[in-house]
Amino acid sequence: MPGADWQVQAQYQSLRHAIPAELGWEYLRRNRRYRDEQRAVAALPPDDPRQAAFARRWGPRFRRRS
Repeated sequence: MPGADWQVQAQYQSLRHAIPAELGWEYLRRNRRYRDEQRAVAALPPDDPRQAAFARRWGPRFRRRS
């Protein structure tokens, strides 16, 4: 849905029955700061303190699929 026109309701029909977690993910994935920070910590080991700081700041963490 990147680049979707937020004024065109038809482009958002899939979110009509979304659960809160899905709406939260839509917000996060569109947030430039979240995406930039997620990219920065993605390659770090799980025990790196920056991973914990990211989790405290944003809550959920979504790992890339391999």
